[in-house]
Amino acid sequence: MVNADDASPRALPNVSSRDRLITVAIAAAGLFLVALDFSINVSLPTMRDSLGASLISVQGIIIFYHASRSGLGPAAGGLGDAFGLRRVFLWGVVAYTAAVGLIALQDSLGAVVALRVLQGVGAVILFTAGPALVVRAFGPKRRGTALGVTLAAVSAGQLTATLGGGYLSETIGWEAIFYARVPIGVAVFGAGSFALSRDPRGGDRRFDWSGAVLLYGALFALVSAISFARLDGLNSGLVIGLAVLMALLFAGFRYLQKRVTRPMIPGALWATPGFAVGSVSNMLLFIASFLTWFLFPFFITDVLGRGVMVVGSLLAVVAGTATLGSIIGGWLADRIGDRVATGAGAGFTALGLLWISGLDAESSLPGIAMRIAVAGVGFGMHQAAVYSLAMRRAAPEHASAGSAVLAVAQTLGTPLSITFGMVIFTWRQEIALDAGVQATDAFVGAFHDAYLAAAAVAVLAGLVVVSFWRRAS
Repeated sequence: MVNADDASPRALPNVSSRDRLITVAIAAAGLFLVALDFSINVSLPTMRDSLGASLISVQGIIIFYHASRSGLGPAAGGLGDAFGLRRVFLWGVVAYTAAVGLIALQDSLGAVVALRVLQGVGAVILFTAGPALVVRAFGPKRRGTALGVTLAAVSAGQLTATLGGGYLSETIGWEAIFYARVPIGVAVFGAGSFALSRDPRGGDRRFDWSGAVLLYGALFALVSAISFARLDGLNSGLVIGLAVLMALLFAGFRYLQKRVTRPMIPGALWATPGFAVGSVSNMLLFIASFLTWFLFPFFITDVLGRGVMVVGSLLAVVAGTATLGSIIGGWLADRIGDRVATGAGAGFTALGLLWISGLDAESSLPGIAMRIAVAGVGFGMHQAAVYSLAMRRAAPEHASAGSAVLAVAQTLGTPLSITFGMVIFTWRQEIALDAGVQATDAFVGAFHDAYLAAAAVAVLAGLVVVSFWRRAS
């Protein structure tokens, strides 16, 4: 079947089949390295105790990492265009590897949080440059499969992290989940240095440094405001101050972008068929899906009374099925069309989340695994297909900027998911407790409502694509 999205006005540089395979392997290795950070989800309690921090303060380890990732996203794309994707990819490996190595040596929360900012810089560079390298190496007809295989490495990294993170933390210490990544980073840097083809354009070294600083600060403030609003409330002085700072920085960035010869996010990119709607759908599905990585573990421990190893095993099911879904989604995108595959992925995700919402204290582990497997497959399908939808017709020179926007959409989806899910969960739980409902039943009822809302957002992620499809046709 011919994919309607195959047409592209641009010709890619002549790249050999061997170089394409090498590009996919190294880009996937970079994404795998970033995804290993999911090990921190099962290690936070150990870190809290070891660093002598409170539950509230230790969340800074998550907040500032994601804030840094979102802030540098667009700038990472511009760096790839200015200095060459290969060089910037290697910079990302160095920053990430140095950060995790240094974090493992720290004994204070402040130092860990500061180094997590550097780690976030390296992470977003890898998550931007990796898919961009693949887009530049493959023609439009084969981009879906290539991106699907590359993005499957994210789920594979999550699988490895959830299975190994808890074990390393319990048997060696939380430091192990960081220094264990150093040799992997060194290996990726070595492979990239020797095997990645140099950018044929080489980069023209023109980069909007002032715009990058303003946008980094604005997005950092945005993600921080979203995260602290969940902890301190919308009326807190910190949240209001961050919101004002964000507005001022965004205004400054917009003013500068109208006066530079090379905008950080080219206007032509937003006009690329499928890009804008794919970016929106990408963020919406992350809002719907990340709830499983944050709220679901508490259901297993607080309602079922199971331990960390059970939590890790079930999250490994999510990651493993998402790996399979990514490969399927990329393959389907090349054969039945990006929009159909993206909509199908969102539909499967919504079905899985809806099924999860029906869990209760009597649910069996095999039954739970089946439900989260459906959501995992759907998420993987959508992730691969939506990247293909957004980047199928993108010109090679826009690969870096396009990949950066998609990475920012995902990163923004993470704190929005936690805030969105926990607001609904807390609200419904408090109502039930005030009505005299038992704590376990109140938790199950609030869990049900939070997942129903998440399923509705997943449906919206699919409807956005369907609506675009109808307008395009």
